[in-house]
Amino acid sequence: MKIIKLNGNPIEHNTVAAIGFFDGVHLAHKELIKKTIEIGNDKKIAKAVITFDIHPKSILFDLDYFYLTPLERKIEALSKFDLDYIYVIEFSKEKASLTPNEFIELYLKNIDTIVCGFDFKFGVRGSGNVKTLLTDKRFNTVVVKEVTYEGYKVGSTHIRDLIRSGQVDKVKDVLGDYYSITGEVIHGAKKGRMIGFPTANINTDGYFIPKRGVYVTLTKVEDKWFESMTSVGHNPTLNCRIDLSVESNIFNFDEEIYGEIIEIKFIKRLRDEIKFTTVEALIAEIKKDKINTINIFNSLNK
Repeated sequence: MKIIKLNGNPIEHNTVAAIGFFDGVHLAHKELIKKTIEIGNDKKIAKAVITFDIHPKSILFDLDYFYLTPLERKIEALSKFDLDYIYVIEFSKEKASLTPNEFIELYLKNIDTIVCGFDFKFGVRGSGNVKTLLTDKRFNTVVVKEVTYEGYKVGSTHIRDLIRSGQVDKVKDVLGDYYSITGEVIHGAKKGRMIGFPTANINTDGYFIPKRGVYVTLTKVEDKWFESMTSVGHNPTLNCRIDLSVESNIFNFDEEIYGEIIEIKFIKRLRDEIKFTTVEALIAEIKKDKINTINIFNSLNK
């Protein structure tokens, strides 16, 4: 598989490509990719995905956008499919001002087949849509219908709503796996070690972070998964951090891993973040959290 930044170049002839932002690479995205692979294999042409490096909102509204899968993770997820190319459009204000026809001329005019979702939009202010693609006779357009689960449209917005509300246990059914974040282990205040529960604090730059609280998690260190519990919040009892921290207490693990890249997978939310009146009360609650976490893993492993 090749990863190509388009930089204004059109995609080659004899290519079928799914197009979209693909944040999360969830079940609806996988339907697009599945259809793309099916068409590519039938026609014996190159199979590709066209995506963007950053979300248009980060440019259009000049804001920090937080991702389910930042670009590196998204490429990692897409690379697991039987695709020949991943094309990355580097988004900018100039790209945002392209009309739908200009976008097609710049990137799509030579393509054999475009695969998109029913609600795909492109071009300045989202003025291009599925109808725009279907009426262009220079290429074929295949539209994948809406994917739903329990009455909800499967999409990044719904997944974000679940994560934002702490319902991480419901994410697996629509994401295809538990939600996870990856980051470098950084130095924290080391207060957890002082009370008998050392934690690995990670840099979460770019990620959409779950609701504050304590979670049952799995933590991957050097390709090995460990049961763990993870706190998302500001540590109000010990040091009341201004910035949000994500720190994992990894069970049966006692190694220095500063600078290592680890992955934390959120299985279930245990409770809210609480400010305790004493450190002793905090320790007692963390012990309960650990017992509850172990019990949840035992029930999942039955």
